Amino acid sequence: MAIEISLARTELTKHRKSWKAAALLLAGLFLTVACAVDDAPNDNGGVSTPAQPATQAPADTPSPGETVTPRTPDATTPPGPDRRSIPESGATPRIPDTPVPEPETLLPYNTLALVMAVRGGTSTGTLKTLVTQPGTSAVTGTAFIQLESSSKSVVLYLPDSDDATVIDSYTSPSYAPHFKRPYTVDDALYVSNKFTIGGAMSITEYDTGDLSRVSEWGTQKDAIDPGYAVAGGQVYFKTGSTQEWSMSRGFYSARGDYMRSTYSSRSQTEEMDWPELSFALVSGGDILYGATLPSEANPITGVFTVDPDTGQPADTYITAFEIEDWDDYHGNSWRNVVIADGMAYWAGFLEKPAGYSIEILAASVTNPDVFTVYEFDMPSVGKAVTGFNSTIDADGGFVLIKPFYEGGDRSKVLIYDTAQETAEIVDTGFHVVDAQLIFLEG
Repeated sequence: MAIEISLARTELTKHRKSWKAAALLLAGLFLTVACAVDDAPNDNGGVSTPAQPATQAPADTPSPGETVTPRTPDATTPPGPDRRSIPESGATPRIPDTPVPEPETLLPYNTLALVMAVRGGTSTGTLKTLVTQPGTSAVTGTAFIQLESSSKSVVLYLPDSDDATVIDSYTSPSYAPHFKRPYTVDDALYVSNKFTIGGAMSITEYDTGDLSRVSEWGTQKDAIDPGYAVAGGQVYFKTGSTQEWSMSRGFYSARGDYMRSTYSSRSQTEEMDWPELSFALVSGGDILYGATLPSEANPITGVFTVDPDTGQPADTYITAFEIEDWDDYHGNSWRNVVIADGMAYWAGFLEKPAGYSIEILAASVTNPDVFTVYEFDMPSVGKAVTGFNSTIDADGGFVLIKPFYEGGDRSKVLIYDTAQETAEIVDTGFHVVDAQLIFLEG
């Protein structure tokens, strides 16, 4: 099934970010004490030490053999230098309450955030790390941090403020490399932990309020990552060869079993039958979708529902389109699909003499008549684009694309706002390996 589409060029406009500032009001009380010292000239014309007062017994000091009855002060006696005034009843000054700090909001509502897997490096702004209560995963605050050049980290990055918070940072010996990858679907945030030379994969869900760990799922089988989906409380994944891991592309080239597992119980795992049609798993929240990825021999690509019990795809597409002029596009064009907020998004990268232009297709998964195409030129940053990552992400009407720049520059991502129809290059300052969008509506 093919849907004819016409591409309309959208004028690119610059998008300025608003910066937020906070003001802190400080109050202080100063006590000034004046002291006078009588300096007298000495015989040598210098300054002598202050004269010492004559020693005198206090008035209440008894003479030898004399007995003195202690005096009882009364309220009418005026206060002396060694007495405090007795405050009237109810006039005791109130001790100010100790201010209780507001909980630190790491992922504010209505704020676009990136969750990135990075290698080494530092951000151009504030870099913090999570501080947890010993023996638990409860987050108690943040502390400033500097990342080691050899470290791998998962970082929450706010483009508006340039603030970055390290969710997890780690290093691995060469004989046991592993990698963590973020994954967002709707308002849920997951981070997968995958050993690249065989081994299991685990998925940890993080609270979007304070980034504490909520739950964890895992399997002893060798799973392809990326490529899994979390939908309706189930994890769907495919196993891969333990010998054909591709660090550059991030997945196994050989396929194995087709599995389903309950997220709340890793022991409940079921092997499903391989479908006749090969497709990519795509999560749409509670609904599991699939997508065919195009080829030159079969340029039709589309999205369909997948039976959550059997893992088998539906017979018909929800929405589909046909790629024309196949040779004009970069090899990773259209080999991506993400579903967010009831919309399925694809991205194509068209190479032109003056540089790349981007085509983003947005199609409703409930109404096939809603099909929009956004086309714009790649914003210039003074460096040539050498390629694009094959995965994209979307949330809240924003679409994330990861270009590669000359000189091995992987610090920049492109964010397209479909509501404003504006594109912006964001320089994170990190070497970005993978990135996901998250936008919480409050």
